[in-house]
Amino acid sequence: MLIDGHLVGYRPIGAHVDFSRADAPSPAERQDLESDVKRFVLPVLVTLVAALAAACGADATATPTEAPPATAAPEATATPEPTPTPTIAPPAITEACTPEEGGTLYEVSEFVVEDGSFELVMGAEAYWGYEAGARVSSTAGGIIIKVSPNDVIRIGTVRSASTANLHAFTVAALGVDIALVPGGSQDGVEIAICELGSYAIDDNTDRGRHGLAEIVSSERKEPAGGPVIYVLDNWVVEDGNFELRMGSEPYWGYEAEARPTSKTGDGIVMTANVGDTLQFGRLRQSGSRSTKPHNFTIEGLGIDIPLGDAAVEPFEIVLTIEGTFIIDDSTDPGEHGKAVLIVGPALASGTVYEIEAFVVEDGNFEMRMLEGYWGYQAEGRPSTRAGDMLITAKVGDTIKIGAIRQSGSRSTKAHHFTIEGLGIDINLDESYGTGGGRVEFYEIKLDVAGTFTIDDSTDPGEHGKATIEVTE
Repeated sequence: MLIDGHLVGYRPIGAHVDFSRADAPSPAERQDLESDVKRFVLPVLVTLVAALAAACGADATATPTEAPPATAAPEATATPEPTPTPTIAPPAITEACTPEEGGTLYEVSEFVVEDGSFELVMGAEAYWGYEAGARVSSTAGGIIIKVSPNDVIRIGTVRSASTANLHAFTVAALGVDIALVPGGSQDGVEIAICELGSYAIDDNTDRGRHGLAEIVSSERKEPAGGPVIYVLDNWVVEDGNFELRMGSEPYWGYEAEARPTSKTGDGIVMTANVGDTLQFGRLRQSGSRSTKPHNFTIEGLGIDIPLGDAAVEPFEIVLTIEGTFIIDDSTDPGEHGKAVLIVGPALASGTVYEIEAFVVEDGNFEMRMLEGYWGYQAEGRPSTRAGDMLITAKVGDTIKIGAIRQSGSRSTKAHHFTIEGLGIDINLDESYGTGGGRVEFYEIKLDVAGTFTIDDSTDPGEHGKATIEVTE
C-alpha cells in the first residue's frame, strides 16, 4: 500500500518474507500487512483471469461454424427370406401292369426299409443266387432280383425298421409306392413285371440313399439250352464313361448293333449264368475321348487290363461263379457310371418242373400245382381219388416239390412217400394228427428212363394210381 508516497508491505507474489529480522513488523503490523495483500492480490487475479478468457474467446476473423448436415434416419430393411433348397420331383408312379400267363411266381418273406439301407429276407426257397432264409443287404453287395417278363414277386411283408423317420417302398416304373410310418408294414405285396428292363427299388422319401437294390428283367432262358455264348462287338473305355457296342444279336433288352452307355438311362446291365461266356471282339480305350490311360476292371472276377497302350482283341470271360460284379476302371474307380454283370446259378440240363406240394393221406395222393404241366391246370389239385395221376418227363429233367407232407385232418395213421424204383422212402409220421409231418424243398432228379410208381410203403397199393414215366 502507499504511505506518504512509498509502497509499503509489497513483495513479489511467491517471494519469501523474513519475519525474523530486527526491522520485521510486529505481530499486529504483520496481520494488517497480510490483510492488505489479500485485498490487493485477489482483485488483480480476478481481473487477469477475465482478460485472458476474453482474449481466448475473441477472434476478429472468426469463421461461422456450419451446422453438420442432418443425417437421415436409416430406412428399415426387411430381412430377406432364405432361398429354399431346390428339390427334385419324385418320379411318377407308373400304373401296375397285368402279366400274361406262363411266368414264375417268386415268394419271399420280407423287404425291410431301414434308415440308409434295404434288407431282403428270403423265404423258404432259394432264388437269384440267394439261399433260402438269407438276409441280403443293399449296402453289402447289393440286392439284385433277376426275373423275366410275366413273372410276379410276392413279398410276405414290406415293413419299416425305423423308429423315427417316414419311409416308402418304391418301384416307380412298376407301379409300387407304399408309404411306411415308423415301424409300419404292409402284408401281401405283389410286383408284376411285364417287360424287359432294369427297375430301381427306392424310397421316395429319401431317394438314392439306400444302396443298390434293383429288379432286372431279362429274356427267359430255356433250361435245356445249355451254356450261352454272348457274342459282342466292342467294350470302349473313355474319360468318365463306358460304352458297350452290341453285335448282330440282341441281348439284355438291347437291340442288335445298339450302343448303351454307363452314364445314360439305367446304365449297362448284363445278366448271365455260371457256365456262360461273354465274348468281346475288342476291349479298347477311346483315343478322342480320353485324356489319360484307362483300365478294364472287374475286381470280383480278378480282371484288371490296362488299355492305354493297345486294345485287346478278342477277349472273353468264362463265368464260373455266381454274384453281382461291378465293371469299373481301377485308375479312377467309381467315375464311369453304372455297369453291372449279374451271374446266376448254372441252369439245369433239362426241364425243371415246380409244384407246390404233394400231400399223402388215408387212401389218397393229392398234387398241388403251381403252373400247368402234364395236362393239369395251374393251381389245380389233381388227386388219385378222382382218377389216375400221370407225370411225364425226360432223362435229365427235375421235379421240384415245395413240400411233401401228410394231411393232419385226413390221416388216421402215419404215412410214407415212396418211389421204390428211385430209392425214395420218406417217413411223414411226425405229428400227423395235428397238421402232418413234412419235408420241404425236395428235388427228384430223373437220371434214368423208366416207369416209376408213387406209393406209400406203410400200406402199398392203397392210395390209387400215381406214376412217373421217364423217357430218353
